[in-house]
Amino acid sequence: MSDEYILEAVNVSKSFHGRRGATTQALTGVDFGVAAGEMVGLVGESGSGKTTLTRILLGIEQPTSGTVRFRGTPRDRFTAEHRRDYFNSVSAVFQNPYSSLNPRRRLWDIITERRSIERRAPKAERRARAIELLELVSLPAEFADRFPHQLSGGQRQRVAIARGLCEEPDVIVLDEPMSALDVSVSAQIANLLLDLQEKFSIGYIFVAHDMHMVRHLCHRVAVLLKGQIVEQGAVADVLGDPRHEYTRRLVAASELRSLEPEEERVRP
Repeated sequence: MSDEYILEAVNVSKSFHGRRGATTQALTGVDFGVAAGEMVGLVGESGSGKTTLTRILLGIEQPTSGTVRFRGTPRDRFTAEHRRDYFNSVSAVFQNPYSSLNPRRRLWDIITERRSIERRAPKAERRARAIELLELVSLPAEFADRFPHQLSGGQRQRVAIARGLCEEPDVIVLDEPMSALDVSVSAQIANLLLDLQEKFSIGYIFVAHDMHMVRHLCHRVAVLLKGQIVEQGAVADVLGDPRHEYTRRLVAASELRSLEPEEERVRP
């Protein structure tokens, strides 16, 4: 793996033990990382291990073996300061923007929740930060006092992105962030992510089924099959000339799907 990676999994394996002693091997020997200003695609069918890997990278799960490094430091050697920096510097935007936003809380409160927990920031400071972030994702300041049900799907996903940006992260895990949106809104969100990446040099881990979107957005891509990375490299190499049969099947299946109209495609 590279010393340039902000966040990386090194030889990570993960197994789960069932009630009757059965063991499920979710990941085996995975090496994966993301650098500043880079978008890395993570693709594979359902059950391939994408969710397990991202949960480990986010610190929600711990690997059975191997390690996760943040800025070169293994997570099991973190000091309290390292741990605080890690959880503020790695965030996530999830697939369904409605289910990931608390319906009983106003948007300013949702967006700055982590700031409230970590810093005990006063209400006025948090609300000002939320308005700043809403404007950053092209939503008006008056949205700060709205509730999630008052927004469209695309607007909710912009709020989810604003929340992910609150602590100025180095890495954001994007867990199929456009799959619940229609084509035109997906294109808007994709272009927003590219703009933010260019402005802040964020590293994105882009979890997706859509090879077309990965081809247009990502610099590199890793292909997961039954918990193992079977192919990894530059998008043009892996998706343009796949060497593994599984990757070829994924690309072929994607090509069979109808593509969106030319005027609605995201910029390469």
